[in-house]
Amino acid sequence: MGDRVLEIVVLLMTHIKESRGLLENLEDISDSLRSQGFTDNEITTAYSWVLDQLQTDSQLLHTISQPSNSYRVFSEKERQHFDKDALGYIMQLRHLGLLNLSQLETVLERGALVGPAPINIDHIKILVGTVLFRDSGRPELFRQSSYIFNDDEGSIN
Repeated sequence: MGDRVLEIVVLLMTHIKESRGLLENLEDISDSLRSQGFTDNEITTAYSWVLDQLQTDSQLLHTISQPSNSYRVFSEKERQHFDKDALGYIMQLRHLGLLNLSQLETVLERGALVGPAPINIDHIKILVGTVLFRDSGRPELFRQSSYIFNDDEGSIN
């Protein structure tokens, strides 16, 4: 369930960013999410998490509604270890205000340790979910049956 909740959170934060911090048309978004196959439980969980974050992190709404003027430059080693889509995804999350700098670095560090290169977007989503939901005090949102990345010789936990 956690990866699907993360997908909804990203969609919601994108909507909030595009509307410059306004929470509008949430019913239309819910209908759209249902038509994409998300369950009411997943949608409610994602909405709840986003609203909790907006209430507890006064800086988050400011971050969402303001354009960013700083960028993270990836090292050559990071660009070799993570594929382009994975790096693009975590930068999208940073741009949306979902990952702070510390969380971004945590995701990159864990990604460098967990498996053979290249780390793809599916792996990054697992790492982001564990970091994001754990840091917000809601680790149960991202319990997955497996946190294992496969390599040529078997599995790496």
